[in-house]
Order: sequence, then C-alpha cells, then structure tokens
Amino acid sequence: MKSIVYIITVLLCFSVTCVNASNSSWGKKKKKKAGTEKVESSDSTSKAVSTSEYEKFMKDAVVKKGMFNVIKKKDKIYLEIPKAIMSRDFLISSRVSSTSRTWQIDPGTINRDPLLITFSCDENKVYIHFPHLDYVCKESSEMYEAYKRHSNPPIWKAFKIEVMSKDSSSCVIDATPLFLSSIAEFSPFPDLPAEVRMMIPFGGSFQSDRSKIEEFKAFEDNIIVKSMMTYTTDKEGPLTTIEARNIIILPEIPMVPRYADERIGFFEESRKLFDEHHDRLQQYGIINRWDLQPKDMDKYLAGELVEPVKPIVWYVDPAIPEKWRKYVKLGIADWNIAFEAIGFKNAIVVKDYPTDDPNFDPDDIHYNCYRFVASTRENSMGPSWIDPRSGEILCGDVISWYGVVTLLNKWRMIQTGAVDPSVRCPVMTDENMGEAMRYVAAHEIGHTLGLMHNFGASAAYPVEKLRDPEFTQKYGTTPSIMDYARFNYVAQPGDLEKGVKLTPPLIGEYDKFAIKYGYQVLPNVKSADDEKEILRGWVREQIGNKMCFYGKQVFQFNFDPRSMAEDLGDDVVKANTYGLKNLKYVAANFVDWMAVNDEGYAAVESTYKEIIGQFVRFMDHAMVSVGGMYINPKYYGDPEPLYQYVPKAKQIAALKFVLKNLNELQDWIINDKITAIIGPTAKHYVAQTQFFNEMLTRETLGRLQINEVDGKNVFTLDEYLGIIFDEMFTKKTGNLQLADMAFQNSFVENLTGYMDKGEFKSAGSNSLREWLNETTCSCHAYCESHHSFDAVDALGEIVLSPRIDKSNKRPIVMKYLRKTYNTAKSRMNTGNDKTREHYRLLVLKLNYLFD
Repeated sequence: MKSIVYIITVLLCFSVTCVNASNSSWGKKKKKKAGTEKVESSDSTSKAVSTSEYEKFMKDAVVKKGMFNVIKKKDKIYLEIPKAIMSRDFLISSRVSSTSRTWQIDPGTINRDPLLITFSCDENKVYIHFPHLDYVCKESSEMYEAYKRHSNPPIWKAFKIEVMSKDSSSCVIDATPLFLSSIAEFSPFPDLPAEVRMMIPFGGSFQSDRSKIEEFKAFEDNIIVKSMMTYTTDKEGPLTTIEARNIIILPEIPMVPRYADERIGFFEESRKLFDEHHDRLQQYGIINRWDLQPKDMDKYLAGELVEPVKPIVWYVDPAIPEKWRKYVKLGIADWNIAFEAIGFKNAIVVKDYPTDDPNFDPDDIHYNCYRFVASTRENSMGPSWIDPRSGEILCGDVISWYGVVTLLNKWRMIQTGAVDPSVRCPVMTDENMGEAMRYVAAHEIGHTLGLMHNFGASAAYPVEKLRDPEFTQKYGTTPSIMDYARFNYVAQPGDLEKGVKLTPPLIGEYDKFAIKYGYQVLPNVKSADDEKEILRGWVREQIGNKMCFYGKQVFQFNFDPRSMAEDLGDDVVKANTYGLKNLKYVAANFVDWMAVNDEGYAAVESTYKEIIGQFVRFMDHAMVSVGGMYINPKYYGDPEPLYQYVPKAKQIAALKFVLKNLNELQDWIINDKITAIIGPTAKHYVAQTQFFNEMLTRETLGRLQINEVDGKNVFTLDEYLGIIFDEMFTKKTGNLQLADMAFQNSFVENLTGYMDKGEFKSAGSNSLREWLNETTCSCHAYCESHHSFDAVDALGEIVLSPRIDKSNKRPIVMKYLRKTYNTAKSRMNTGNDKTREHYRLLVLKLNYLFD
C-alpha cells in the first residue's frame, strides 16, 4: 500500500514537539513511530475564526499524528479526519487485550467481525457509512444506475464537527463514544447462539463510571485506542477488560479476488451479481487468502523459488513455555512445504515477540500473533481478518488455551496408549506433547491461510494402510491436517515397533493442492474471470483422486460417512473395530498408568469420561452410514453423481456394529480400579441410553425414509426397526440387565412419541454433546459462526429429514409397538421380580393403543 502522511501545519506561536509518524507500509513490520505532541496556546486576539477556534480547541491537547491525528483532551478522544481520505475504505475492529475473567472472555480475541466503513461529512457532521458488498453490479453494466438507486451506504454513526483545521482540510470530531461505550458490533462477549446464552450468562451491562481511555496511538495507516471497559453481569459480578479498537485504511486498489469452488475448502465472501447477460441473479464466492506476490515474477514463472514481496510474518507469544514454543514455531513454518511446491521461498516467517521494537503491539491488527491464554479451556482457534472487498487476509490470530495441553494428553493416551508405552503416564514427555502441539499449530495456521476444515480427507486411506509402516511414514493418518484425524487408533500392539506412524503428517497432499489453488500466481491476471477456467481445470483434474477429496464440515444432518470429525480410514466399522480393541485395553489399564502421583490420581475421572466419549464417537461414526449418502459438489461436466446412497450391506453392518457394542459396553467400561478412585458412577449407563435415544429420533428415522422414497435396494425403516427389535427384545430372554430394560423402555417411549395421543411422550433426542464437546476445538465454533454449511448446500431441502411428516412413519412404528406389546405381555410372568415388573410397565404404557 502506498504510504500516506498528513502533516498538520500550526501557527508559529504554538510550541510543538513532534515525532514522525510510521514509515512502514501495510504488512511490513518496519519500526513505526507514533507522533506525539502537546500543544500549548498563548492568548490571541485574532478575529480569524478558522485560526482562533482551532487554536483554542488545541490548547493543552495531546496529539499523536498519523492517518488521523488522535487528540486527547482531559478524558475525551478526538479524531482529526482529513477530508481527502474520507471516501476511502477503512476497517474498524475491537480486540480484547486483557480481562479480569478468562472463562467468559479471552485475551487476544476479536469477538465480532471487523467492519468495513467509509466516512463523509457536511458542514455540521461527520458520518460513518457501511458500504454494500453482498449485491454487486459492474459499472459497465446498463443496469448500474438502477443498482445505485438501492445501494446507498447506510449511515451507522454520526458525529458533530467540533472544529475545522486551519485550512478546512480536515474535521475534528469527538470520537469518545466510538472508543468508550458499549457498541453491539464491538462487544467483547462471544457471539453465541441464543440457546447457549440461555444456559450460560454471557454478556453484561457497560458501566461508564468505571471505564476510561488508557492509551492511544497513531500511525500512517492506522490508529489504536485502548480503553478500560467495565461491565456488570447478573451472577458473576463486575468484569473489566482492556479493549483495543483499531481503524486501518485499506488499499486504494483492492487485491484481485479469486473465485471460490465448492470442491475445495476455503473461507469465502459471497457475492450476488446483477448482470443483463444472464436471466437470473448470479451468485459466487471469493476466497480468503493473503496477497502473496513474487519479488521476481520472471524467475517465479520460470520455476525458480522466489521470496514474496510481503511474507506472512508470525510472532509467537513468549508466554508459551519454551519446551512447547519451539514445536509451535515448527508447526507454523511447516506450511512453507506447501508454498515451496508452488514456487515461494520463505512465504511464512516465524519470530518471537520483538523486545527491541517499542511500536510492536499484539493488539495492532497489523501483527499476526500466536497467543497463549492461561485458561483451562481445552481448545485452540485460528481466525483471520480480511478485506471484505477482495477476500485479502490482513491479519491472522491463533489463540491457544493452556487446557489444550490437557486435551492432547488425553487424546494421545486414549487413542494410542494400547500401542505406545511412552504415552502411558499422567505427564507426557516433551517430545510427545511437542509433536502434538506442532500438529495443533499447523492446523490453526491453516485456518489463518483461508482453509476450512476438510472432514472428508481421512476417508481417503484404506484402513489396512494405517497399519503399513511405509505408507504411514510417508502420509501419516490423513491427507489433510485440516481434518480432525487425530492419532492412529487403528494401529495395533506391535505396529509401532514395525515403524507405523501414529500421528498426522506435517502437511498433507490435499493441503498442498489447496495452497496451489489459493496462492499460485498466474501471469497477466487483471480480474478473477481471467483465471477462472484454469482454476476449474486444476480442480477437475483431481476428481477421483481421493487424496484431494474435500468433504465439507456439516453442522446439521450429516449424511456423508466420508465427511466426519475424528474418524480414520475408508471403512468405519473396520477402523472402529480396531479402535475399540485398543480402547478396551486402555480402559482396563489406564488407572495403573495414571494414578502414580497426585496429578495422575486427580485426572482419572476426566480420563474415564474421555474414554466413554471415544466410545460414543466410534458409535456415532457408524450411525452416519445408516440412511447415509455420499454427496459430491457438482459442476457441469463433472463425472461423479451429485449423491449416492450408502450400500445397504454397509448400513446394516454399521447398525449391527452399534447394537452389539452398546449391549457389551457394561462388560468392559467399568472396573474396581476405576470406582476405587472416582466412586460409584453411571456415566456409561447414561451414555448408552442417550445414544439409543438418538437412534430413534425423527431425524434418524427420516433419513431412512428419504432413502426409501428415492433409492433402490435401500435399507428400509421397517428393516431398521426390525433389527433393533430383534437385538433388544427377541434375543433378550430370561432375567434382564439394567441396560436391557433401559433400551426397551426407550424403544417404547420414543416410538409412542410418533402417535398423536397417549399419556407417555417420546424421550426425544437426548444430546450426546456432553460426551463429545471436549474434542471439539473452537476453530470448529469459529467456522460454524462464520461459514455455516449443512447438507442443504448440495441437495436442497430434500435432505432435511424432519420435513418427512411423522404420519408417514406411523404404520411401521405401529407394527413394532404391537410386537413390543405382544412380547411384553407374553413375558409378564417370566424372569425375576424386577424383569416381570419391567414387562408389566411396558404393557401398561401401551395399553392405550391396543387394549
């Protein structure tokens, strides 16, 4: 970006001390010096209004010069905004610098998207506008005048002009309300769904009497104002934060955008184009990416490695302990593997926070910082902040909570403890933990490069290849570290000694291709249209290459068993059978590994819960195949069908796998070693019953009906309920166990919920989230809040199983309620007393239908 320096001329009678504004241009981390001056005015009898008013206003003011001059008078902040740049585009953001309570707000976070703004003024006021971006029209279009009539930028804020500069070239406004008040668009509180806010007290009321301006800076392309902000909350008492609000000027000429493609996963900005050459509104996306350009284009195009004009520089928080920090740096730099494959040398540079640069500020949106938060939250996240006009990434952030160390400890031990003796301990070795931290760092940096999760990646590998030393050493557990592939739970005892790798790759094959799509520079490109066909050709060449398959992260109604979180391999039943074998070994022995000191003793309960969570995850993976379909984003000419149903045999095998293992869970999940430390527990029982309830929800049954309506040789709802009935009733003779009675009772309560009347209502969908939430990193939450996808994207409303009316299920449901009634009635006098009373209760619940 071109440097812009504005110098305000003052009268000779002013006593001025001034330090030059920043010499750095956008994205370069040269030293920036904030210009500061204190202005003192002598008495004046001048009648010149433009002089005397400005002079009086500036008396005793502290001024920092830059893009806007920032003026502090007493407890107020004023901005002197040059008229010449008011029509330029700016970005304004608010970052939490520090906080008095980390569980509710985390330091370093920007909890609302930065806003694109412009300024305008008249003789009385300065206005802040929001430019339109969602709907666009080319200036060359004959429709452009019509488009302009409904696309005036609305006014967001207005400020009275306090005074004009001497030559009337700039306006001074009281901007205190912009930096020291509660503004919804700048809220420090996470923007959580309403149902979450109802349960957790996120939010508070701003208290102006306990808030103040702390610090302000001005540079040639941005300003920063930091304020101490205090809020009161209903239950938690006062909360005080330091919030840094940035305003930056954007490039006068935006970066040339690059079109998105549904077959490869980038965060994107959506556009809707009015164009007379088409008969309907055109919709497209532009991807989020850094503006990487080679220093020497000729050498770059000739195939030589060339450094970029502006490398992506990352600064690593010194608060990360050195034993982990060195691995974090390696994880960040690992992406250079992908950039070197497309001709860039040192595209990513990793540094510590500088100690010799007084202008370095992690709160400045110019700096990409990998931050560490002292919190037990078991997560990391990697958002990026963009120029919404072009998709250019301006800043990346990674927030890593201390609790992620705890999470990695549990993952590594639970998923590979049966295979790797070195992880059987309450505290991981520096090498094991460092390797895991490196993976987390690389994953989060991938997000800051614009990459979304690729949950379809790990399904590329045949399960047996995950036990192949040569294959795993070369490819790891997944072709993309943007998947949630985790560690190699397929490997069996003895495989490690043969050379099988237990961890993900540094950078996967898909990751390299995605970086090529987003960052390879093509010659003579003046607009996104110039390279569109070349990019589509690259993607089309990879169709059929499983290593480069992209599977969207689906937040509702996941139908595609290839695109799941935390799975491995192309056969879920086979992979999870291996995984369960290992998990049973871990469950039988983890107390001996953990309870060797106070730390390990205290961690037994949380580890036990995570073992149950891993079991639930294995079951959940299998159930996605039941009623599932393979979904392929499709462009004209692509050879693959839009969707294919999961073969019937695979669906049946998945269901039987789940029922078998639900029935057997109590045989191995709990033992005397565990209860001796955590006491009596029913956690496994709760997980069993909740999962069984999930198997009978309208969403699950609706999936099967969609198959039945549209498919051939499909797994029907009748067959599904028949297999469940046989496992839970026909094969359960004699005295019943507690879990057996729970399953049968759940079967009745859920199915009666599909009938219009009846005293007993459906048990409904009891959430399994409590068993899975510890392994959902907050980059998941970021992706969900900023770029939500579900199966509707590819297939439309047909895949929304709740839209199948429950009356369509009733004939089949009635059939199995009748079978249940007859079975229970015939067994009312068999078994022990508890079993007999159980069957009598089922009969009582169903009498209203059949008696």
